[in-house]
Amino acid sequence: MGMRYRLSRRRLLSLLPATAVAVSAASPDGEAPLAIRNVRIFDGRQITGHGTVLVAGGRILAVGDVPSSSRHRVYDGGGRTLLPGLIDCHVHSFEGSRADALRFGVTTELDMFGDPALLRAARGQRRSTAGTTQADLWSAGVGVTVPGGHPLHPTWKFPRVTEDTDLDRFVAARIAEGSDYVKVILEDGGPPPRPQLPTLTLEQVRRTVAAAHRHRRRAVVHAEKLALVLAAARAGADGFVHGFWDTEAGPAQIAELRRSGAFFVPTLSVVDWGVGARELLADERITPWLSPTQRHLLERQPEERPGRPDFLKIGSANVRRMHAAGVPILAGTDAPIRATANGVSMLAEVTHLARAGLSPSAALASATAVPARTFGLTDRGRIAPGLRADLILVDGDPTADPEALRSIAAVWKNGRLVDRTPPNQ
Repeated sequence: MGMRYRLSRRRLLSLLPATAVAVSAASPDGEAPLAIRNVRIFDGRQITGHGTVLVAGGRILAVGDVPSSSRHRVYDGGGRTLLPGLIDCHVHSFEGSRADALRFGVTTELDMFGDPALLRAARGQRRSTAGTTQADLWSAGVGVTVPGGHPLHPTWKFPRVTEDTDLDRFVAARIAEGSDYVKVILEDGGPPPRPQLPTLTLEQVRRTVAAAHRHRRRAVVHAEKLALVLAAARAGADGFVHGFWDTEAGPAQIAELRRSGAFFVPTLSVVDWGVGARELLADERITPWLSPTQRHLLERQPEERPGRPDFLKIGSANVRRMHAAGVPILAGTDAPIRATANGVSMLAEVTHLARAGLSPSAALASATAVPARTFGLTDRGRIAPGLRADLILVDGDPTADPEALRSIAAVWKNGRLVDRTPPNQ
């Protein structure tokens, strides 16, 4: 998944998207409003009861006890559960990945290191309520890292930070390209057999975070060790887009992270050593909808490493303690890295979060309302009047059993039913 850096000319993006507004009963394309009836409604935080969700013009018009009308098109939900579209808070986008994501109910993706050439079109799509076959995209664009540092790939060409770099100008250049937030990479390599890597100094981290804030952008950090996480939190980081795997944090450290106000995207799927991928590949609710690319990525199982620490166990313990302390937890996969695939791996990630100690409702909220609030995505993440009609219908009750999320009956993007037929089948 090589990425070649290209400079784009574009105006600075605002920190937040436009606030959702009320919608009229008439759809701009002339279609009658769609009434999704007889559904159990999970609004992004909790089950609010059974009822109807009325959709018009790509947005939600009404929720709950909606009077019947001969003007409505009707979709009978058959008592299934209707949820907001999922938000994957850590992906890397590539050709076809956003269509794969949408087929599995991931209607929004947050890219954490990607080609800035994609961002102008992505910005236009996410502002529109027109029909689309892709998940909406926000992105960090090019991350802040040093020569020889993470990420390493011989074909990737993009700017890197040296000791002489003016970090305010560097951050301003990323925002001019279209970056919605700034990703800071604090990765010194290891544990063995991973090599040691050069990385940013803590002073560079502090200056980069300060520059992001001056430009009204969130600063999110890649750090996988507790000591580095704590250092970045003290430097003012807004959030962390991985968990930390080297050790289980103690009460004082968890309390410090809570006081920092930072959020965490644990990405347990990328350190589960293929557990989630194997479960998905064995699930008949999943396999008929996989694209060849998704299947290939899930089958790409990590090699055995004798003596490797149990990163899933360590990471899950840290998630449990942070969540109990009130640290915001957001769902993300790091797809397509290491036996993960865009869209489908979110279903495994929600299960991982529930197994780590979040209630099923909290795990679902970590993929809907919590990321919408945290990243300022004000038009999505919940089922409420005026918000975007990105919706998933699933069999069963995922607030009782998070694996029910894998039984997808229908997906709507901008109020339009998604064709879930996988490509090249």
